[in-house]
Amino acid sequence: MFVGYRYPVSYVAKRFVLKTFLFLIAMLSETTVIPCKSQALTDSLVSDFNSAVAKNFSRYRTVNLYWEMNGNHNYTFAKGGKEMEKSRKENLHTIRFSTMIPVVKINYLSLYANLQYSNYNFRLSENDLSNVFLVNDHSYYKGGVSASYFVNLFNIPLLLSADVLVDGWNKGWGKVQGRFVAALIIKKGHNTGFSAGLMGMTLGEIPVMPVLSYWHRFSNPDWSIDISVPSQLYLRYQMKRQRFSIGGSMVSDNFYLRTNMKELPSVCYYSEVAMRPELMYEYIINKDFFLTAKAGFSIPLKSGLYTKSRKEIELSGETFEQERSLIPFFNVGISYSLFK
Repeated sequence: MFVGYRYPVSYVAKRFVLKTFLFLIAMLSETTVIPCKSQALTDSLVSDFNSAVAKNFSRYRTVNLYWEMNGNHNYTFAKGGKEMEKSRKENLHTIRFSTMIPVVKINYLSLYANLQYSNYNFRLSENDLSNVFLVNDHSYYKGGVSASYFVNLFNIPLLLSADVLVDGWNKGWGKVQGRFVAALIIKKGHNTGFSAGLMGMTLGEIPVMPVLSYWHRFSNPDWSIDISVPSQLYLRYQMKRQRFSIGGSMVSDNFYLRTNMKELPSVCYYSEVAMRPELMYEYIINKDFFLTAKAGFSIPLKSGLYTKSRKEIELSGETFEQERSLIPFFNVGISYSLFK
């Protein structure tokens, strides 16, 4: 549905302030995966951070399968505050699969193969037609290789990690992308772990950004705090084979699509970055399998259509963006881990 209403100046001003404030965070649409890529410095961290993982709940798991349901909501595509399309998404379901398989591990060098798949399914309100979402089902693929190497820098362990990935969809290939992480493992102990570094990316408008990871177990060993900047923050409580967490994580939904708007590229990259305050429950089924359930709210930070190179699309000098309301979500999944 197309309309010609233009938002008031106060709305545009608020949008500009919000966009500026969240810019560094919102550009993480390519880092998630997520789980966000800054969180996953590669699975080699597991064996080296074993002392800083609470009671067999490993953070990095070899195979993950999740199903997610999101609340119905209205959305608006706007150009510089002027509405271009407005409709309502209903029956939103997402399936996510990921795996990272170790290929080679020689001394301090590790090589992994990884694959990610997401399927987004929704429908528009009855009688609504969209010039952006021409179909109700969108699949997104990403795969490649990851390598990590540990060295000492001034007697401090330094992790060097590099990824080469290619993504795509049902109708073709997307883009080859690279990522590099250099992180100092400043502290690694039985009750506290801390690392800090930088991540560089070949795609996106921010080529370099900081990554931080902090984990601490309190005097009561059932309680811990787990922080990965910029992707997550959790306060955790564990009872034998169960763990409860409260906090938040940043996730992104990404896929390629074609539209009916002649002003847009023939293939666009859709990205939505959201912050999710949530409650999480985890259960150890056995030494290898984990069950996870999450519920909370999805707060949109930045979303819209981009070029395949992740550049913002401008129409008549104005950015083409999507707006939506806060929505509830529920997520359940099962994971398999090679690491104990």
